[in-house]
Amino acid sequence: MLTKNIGLILGVLVLIILVSGCVSGNAAKLIVVNNTYSGNGVSFKIPSNWQVTKVVSESNINIDINKNNPKDGTSITVAISPNPKGMSKQDLINMIQNPTNQDGNKEILNNTTTVDGNTAYENTYIVNDSNRFNQTMKEQQINFIKNGNIYALIFDAPVQSFDQEISNFNITLNSFKLL
Repeated sequence: MLTKNIGLILGVLVLIILVSGCVSGNAAKLIVVNNTYSGNGVSFKIPSNWQVTKVVSESNINIDINKNNPKDGTSITVAISPNPKGMSKQDLINMIQNPTNQDGNKEILNNTTTVDGNTAYENTYIVNDSNRFNQTMKEQQINFIKNGNIYALIFDAPVQSFDQEISNFNITLNSFKLL
């Protein structure tokens, strides 16, 4: 009888851990209250009816926010990564202000902005995404450094619909706060 109870208790604990999203390396649906995500030292609003998933990999956290039709690629990603060891703050600023161009992406904007009172570096690209969505995408990356972390807000949409999504992207960008 005791063995059955221990097995039942362990089974319930495993189920609770899986449902809560506490397993590293896995994606989990998150509960968003009043269209606001709060966790991992950040808080921000999300557009109504968009799907939120958190992926934890080693020490990196990605909070993915996808429009109802994820096949078109319209999404917001909030990434939190610890500063790489051995890199000075100025080296990190240089890296995020002037990233190396990968995969032939065409940079169309390199600017400085402010997020939650922090100087942030904005880079916008035209991306030929033939692998995932088989279309040309526009991607805006806004990065800043604070409290030993690099924070990245990444906004993606097909080129032809990116401008129509800016109001949705701004919901997250303008409400982003460090806790």
